[in-house]
Amino acid sequence: MNHNTVMIKSNRYGLLVILDDKIPFADLLRDVADKFKEASNFFKNAKMAISFSGRELSQEQEKDLVSTIVNNSHIHILCVIDERKESEEYYRHAVEDSLEELKKQDGQFYRGTLRAGQVLETETSIVIVGDVNPGASVVSKGNIVILGSCRGNAYAGASGNTECFIAALVMRPIQIRIADKAARSAIVKWNDTSQYRMDPKIAYIKEDHICVKPISQEVLSDLSQTKEES
Repeated sequence: MNHNTVMIKSNRYGLLVILDDKIPFADLLRDVADKFKEASNFFKNAKMAISFSGRELSQEQEKDLVSTIVNNSHIHILCVIDERKESEEYYRHAVEDSLEELKKQDGQFYRGTLRAGQVLETETSIVIVGDVNPGASVVSKGNIVILGSCRGNAYAGASGNTECFIAALVMRPIQIRIADKAARSAIVKWNDTSQYRMDPKIAYIKEDHICVKPISQEVLSDLSQTKEES
C-alpha cells in the first residue's frame, strides 16, 4: 500500500477522505481498503457522514468507495456530503438529518454485542446482529429480532403495542416484556457465560399471556392470526 495516496481527516461527526488523483482507480480502491482496515478499531461502530476530496469522482466511483470503506471497517456511513462543506457543524447537521430519516423507516440495524450495563433504545423495530448479554437491555417501540443470543432483557412494544414480538436465535433472557406483559427466566443467571446451541424462538402475546415458542410456519401463522383477532 502507498500511504500517500489516501489520507483521512476526521472530526466528531464525519470523515474527509483525501484521494490521490494520479493513480488508477482500481489501485486507489485497494489503498482505501488497506487504509480503513488499519483504522477500523479507531472508528469502531461510528455513525458518520463522509466526503471525498482530491480527485473528480463519478457517481459509480463514489458508490464503490463507500462500499469499500464499509466492507473494510466498522463505520456506518449515513450520508455523503459536498467536499467543500468541511466544518464540524455541517457534518453534525448532516448526521442528525440522516438519523432522523432512519427513525421514519420501518426498522433499524445494530451491529455488535450489548454487554452488561448497556441499554439500546429505539423508536422503531430493530434487528441486532450480535448478542444481548446478561445485564444488557434493548427497548423498542416495535419488534426486536436478535441474530444471536438473548440472555439479557428485551422490551418490545414499549409504547403499548401488544402486536409486537421478540425473536432470537438463542432465547435465554433474564426478562422479556411486550407492552404491559412480562416474563422472567428461572434459569439464566446474571453471570451466565454458557454456550447454547442455536434454537430460534419467538415471543409474542396470545390470550393475554406471553408465549415463547420455536419459530415454525405454524407459529408464524398463529402470530398472524393473533394480530388479526386483536
